[in-house]
Amino acid sequence: MRATRRPATARRATQPVNRRAAPPAPLMDLAPRPEAPGADLIAAVLTHADRETRLSAHRVRRHLTPYRAAELVAAGRLNAAEAARSLDLAVVWDEREAEVVRVIDDAPLRARAQTDKAWWEDAWEDELWAEPRRPHLRAVG
Repeated sequence: MRATRRPATARRATQPVNRRAAPPAPLMDLAPRPEAPGADLIAAVLTHADRETRLSAHRVRRHLTPYRAAELVAAGRLNAAEAARSLDLAVVWDEREAEVVRVIDDAPLRARAQTDKAWWEDAWEDELWAEPRRPHLRAVG
């Protein structure tokens, strides 16, 4: 009597799958979260942007420079908080459809970078700068 073989898919299904365990979630995330930009602020960035980057034939990325934001504050079009917040925003505008495609907000990245421990803080650790021990060398004297 001849043994029947299971199809390859059936063999693979019975083998255990090695999966990585997910990293544990933090109990409480106390990092400050910036508010989402309002429609007025997005319109101000779109209207008064002084930097444009062409993304495709019909799409343009528009954003404000710090100089332009200061001009808008001096002209009374934005207050200081709105001007600071507008520097984190970029708007992707579709010229053919005349509509906003996407709003890019860098405020969460900036907030995370400001709250995380920076790499240069580790540089002040004394053990990193200590001379390595060389037990095989003896002082000749």
